[in-house]
Amino acid sequence: MADVRSLLHSPVVAPDSAPARSRRFKRGSTRWVIVAAAVRSVIVFVLLAVLSLWALRSAALAQGKKDAGESAELSARVALAPFLTDAVVAHDPAALETLSAAAAKFIENRNVVRMKIWSTGSEVLWADDPRLIGRVFELEPAEVELFESQGAVIEVSDLQKDENVFEVAAGQTRLLEVYLGTRTPSGQPLLVETYYPYSNVTDLVEDFQRRFFPLLLAGLGLLSLVQVPLAVSLARQLAKSQRERERLLQRAIDVSDVERRRIAAEVHDGAVQELIGIGFSLAANAERAPEPLSDELRELAGATRATVRTLRTLLNSIYPVSVPPEGWVAGLGDLLGELRIGGVEVRVEAPEPRLEELLILRVAREALRNVKAHSNATIVTVYLEERPGGYVLEVRDNGRGFDSEEAQRSRSAGHLGLQLLKDLATDAGASMEVLSQPGAGTTVRLDVAVQR
Repeated sequence: MADVRSLLHSPVVAPDSAPARSRRFKRGSTRWVIVAAAVRSVIVFVLLAVLSLWALRSAALAQGKKDAGESAELSARVALAPFLTDAVVAHDPAALETLSAAAAKFIENRNVVRMKIWSTGSEVLWADDPRLIGRVFELEPAEVELFESQGAVIEVSDLQKDENVFEVAAGQTRLLEVYLGTRTPSGQPLLVETYYPYSNVTDLVEDFQRRFFPLLLAGLGLLSLVQVPLAVSLARQLAKSQRERERLLQRAIDVSDVERRRIAAEVHDGAVQELIGIGFSLAANAERAPEPLSDELRELAGATRATVRTLRTLLNSIYPVSVPPEGWVAGLGDLLGELRIGGVEVRVEAPEPRLEELLILRVAREALRNVKAHSNATIVTVYLEERPGGYVLEVRDNGRGFDSEEAQRSRSAGHLGLQLLKDLATDAGASMEVLSQPGAGTTVRLDVAVQR
């Protein structure tokens, strides 16, 4: 057991910190917050851009179909109305010839793919493809209503109707279809059907996107840039709060260390020395006293020496932790010895780590103290494993364990050792967790990241 008096004059060892680069870029640091905000902004920008492009294209398609259809409807009414006469309904050859000439010019100028003139009986009175003239096809209810309403229907044709067999044969897959109702001079209703290339719509959509999408991207980009100063300001405030928290935590640890050192010194220089003197006095008097008084004095002297050993063990446990020259495992010697004396099987599987020894030692000692004081365990294992990027420390026992309510009651009663170590681990760039269930033992786990 280390000499307490020599410990009282040893220098204070501050907790190791994670490497500078790790601390600068650890979770919650200013740089981390700024980078995280930038990444989130980029992700949001991309998502908004994709969604906006989809919405813009959908709106442009709807508007393009509407504009192209209305233009086609107006052109058809103006160009064909004078030639849709009662003679056409009567199948007069001269009237049909005149209509054919006017329609051919309209088809050429307006890039029409197909044109049909329907009667109320669903008969094709005239078509630019003679194979359709005189044939009867079923019209949709909305198309039949146009004979009375004299309105128009604009839609994208699926070319699945029987009347579209020739368009499919020509390799067409999608056309803009415009139906418009009209009347002859005597009032007989007719239906004019025209098909236009779907490129009439897509050309309008592409033009719309070329004009408006760059403006949309510029607006989203400006919105993202506006967030940067806000993210930087929030990151600086967070960093300031984090530094203040670390300062307060370190101050609490320092004050605790000073107070522990003061108590240890007072007990060692006061009560321990007095008990040692009493022990010597009792032993000396035992040599001179007659039987059976001498035996009683020797027994009291032995009890006094045992009390001194107990006090020295207590002083070692409350004195601020420092790593012995032999390594952090040696710093567990007193606690491991007490557990073995108490009948606990102790297993230590720990290579010597190169960094964060003090943090590992602090966590291991606090965990072992809890095992000794609370767990009623028969087996305890101290396990340290080197993994890519750092170390993992586990202190496992097979004791009684506890649940979250019991842990909360312990914290409320002022038992904050593990909580303080959790905070210390977090500030050092590590993470610590306590896993326990009633009847299933307890595991204290510390993950320490190491920058190579």
